[in-house]
Parts: sequence; C-alpha cells; structure tokens
Amino acid sequence: MDRRRLNGPLSLLEQEALTPREKQFVEAVKRYFLEHGKLTEQQESILKGIYKEKIWMRKSFFIQNRLLKDSSLKPA
Repeated sequence: MDRRRLNGPLSLLEQEALTPREKQFVEAVKRYFLEHGKLTEQQESILKGIYKEKIWMRKSFFIQNRLLKDSSLKPA
C-alpha cells in the first residue's frame, strides 16, 4: 500500500469516533508506515476492515435518519 492509498482510509478514520483499541492500532500503523514505508498484509487487512465498518455505519446512520425524516413528513 503506497502513501496515497493509505491517506484515504486514514483521513476518514481520523474523522470517525474510534474505540481506544482502534485509535491505538491506527497510530501504530502510521508509525510503522513511516519507519518501513509499507504495511504488512495483516495490518492492511485490519485497516481495511475498520474502514469498511466505519463506512457501513456512516451509510446506515444516514439511511436511518433519512427514513425517520421522510416518515415524519408524511401526513397521518
């Protein structure tokens, strides 16, 4: 994973509410990448998993809010 590909997920994860363990992992990945210029396959896989989970949660929250908003606008 090159720096450009890594910055996308990291920038989103920095905006999301992360658990303490997720924060710790993201910081460790950043340090490792700065030191070695690459990630291990395991680090990349875990980072992708956290990223996908946060994207899924964001989409679900948006859809839920939209449905609630739409249902409150309909006449009874």
